[in-house]
Amino acid sequence: MAANVSLYFFVGGTALNVVQARAGQVVFRNLSPARYTVEVTAPGYQTVSQPVDLQIPGQSEIVSVTLTPASVGAGNTASTSAIPLLAPNARKELNKVVEDLRSNRMADAKKRLEKLSKSAASYPDVNYLWGAYYSQMQDRAHAKESWEKTLQANPRHVSALASLAQMATDEGDFAKAIDYLERAVAAQPTSWQYHLRLAVAYMAHQELEKAEKPALRAAELGKEQAADAHLILSRAYANKQDREQVLKQLEAFLVAAPASPRAPQVRQWVATLRAPAPPASASAPAPAEVPVIALPAATGNVPLLSTTAMPRGKWLPADVDDTLPAVEPGVACPLEKIEQETGRRVHEFIGAVNRISATEYLDSETIDDSGVPRRHEKRRYNYVVDVSRTTTTQLVKVEEYRNGSASFEDFPEHVATLGVPAMVLIFDPAFRNDYDIYCEGLSRSHGTFTASAWQLHFRQKPDQPARLRGYTLGRFNFALPLRGRAWIATDSFQVVGLETDLVHPLPAIQLKAEHDIIEYAPVKFAKNNQELWLPASAELFLDFHGHRIHRRHDFRNYLLFSVDDIQKISDPKGASEATSVDSAQ
Repeated sequence: MAANVSLYFFVGGTALNVVQARAGQVVFRNLSPARYTVEVTAPGYQTVSQPVDLQIPGQSEIVSVTLTPASVGAGNTASTSAIPLLAPNARKELNKVVEDLRSNRMADAKKRLEKLSKSAASYPDVNYLWGAYYSQMQDRAHAKESWEKTLQANPRHVSALASLAQMATDEGDFAKAIDYLERAVAAQPTSWQYHLRLAVAYMAHQELEKAEKPALRAAELGKEQAADAHLILSRAYANKQDREQVLKQLEAFLVAAPASPRAPQVRQWVATLRAPAPPASASAPAPAEVPVIALPAATGNVPLLSTTAMPRGKWLPADVDDTLPAVEPGVACPLEKIEQETGRRVHEFIGAVNRISATEYLDSETIDDSGVPRRHEKRRYNYVVDVSRTTTTQLVKVEEYRNGSASFEDFPEHVATLGVPAMVLIFDPAFRNDYDIYCEGLSRSHGTFTASAWQLHFRQKPDQPARLRGYTLGRFNFALPLRGRAWIATDSFQVVGLETDLVHPLPAIQLKAEHDIIEYAPVKFAKNNQELWLPASAELFLDFHGHRIHRRHDFRNYLLFSVDDIQKISDPKGASEATSVDSAQ
């Protein structure tokens, strides 16, 4: 493969030098202190541009570049595969810069950034934080330059995209703002904030039809936090003279944000639409009557300068799709391999074990309407779970027993929480095609698991039946569609954590919300030194049939009954604080 490596000053223009790589390497010597861009091109491969800062005479910098075939990721203007990983000490220093900026300690922030620029000049977040520093110093030109440099290193850096979009909005260049926000939405599709900002930009650019789609997505993801999306939708439907939909969206806004300063005016519009009127005035209000939504500047919900979403209730955690947990920028996900290897681990687990027993400790709280616990119960069970795979359909059967019984009556509120062992079956080959799964990136830690893990998002496909979980009321079963996030260990491809929410509420059984958080840890199986990953902790937050419940399950003293042996296993790591849950049945 013949690859050409070009060297430019950062501002671009004519190449200073163009060299053909030999044995995969190129060396540029005797360079003056400046900002440069290294560009690598090769027939059949995507072009890679990598910024390099050489600010000190005699300084050297090693740039590693991985070329990606042009057929992979078509449409990207640059590859992010060459983004380096940040050393732990540099990451700590970067976090201190964030705190300095938040606390307005600008001199300290500048000193740290100058130090980082010497050791990690090509790391995108260093340039991004330079932009944040210059922005707070009211130096818009240098802020813009720093954020553009961030995008050269990582075209999907959502904070830089959002910051440049806000700058373009401030300048009245809505077309440019739309371009940045479309890229931000593509990079972080589960963020309601970016969908909402894109809808606002379309509306400001008088493209009301295009505003409809991102506004709908923002309302779906953000719920009451994205109440303004309903006002944008009301304007879009008013433009179509769709009176019924205008009224629907205005009422949805009032449900989501009854205390908003806009609420009194919105109530007036609703009253006007509902009041009898002559035919000439019975149409939907003119688009201009619905206010333009002015949103505050934001830095984006990414690893740096992130903002924490407001909780859905005093007792209920934030929805899994409210924010994207931090991932390492520029690391490509081998999704196909992750799915195959994780599916293989789950399949091996089912084959290796037919029964697990443990001592289970249940801590259950009933929550009142104000979000305060009003009843607290603790119970202990002898817990056994049978796991088997049917020979005909290859589906997995999971049966749970507490104190020798499968009855639900021994649970507080007579609401049983079952299914912790079954949740990993999302990645079992028999169930995997029931879900849309995509990789969000590489996480450096999750919960008590401090090693690298692939972060995956999953969602029940609308055209596939929900088979993994369900609720049982009397003789009737109600399938439970799930969406959520999983963390997969990069070295073992074991599931180390799961967090789930409902795809939608189930009004038929008054199921308004269920949020599950499950952590897994390895336990050693003495024979053959076998290691199995079992639930180490789990929590359930449930709004079901008038009950608001928060439960923690703790499993200890694991015993595994394998196909050919019985072994006593030590507690999993963290078992003394472990909790667990799953679906109410």
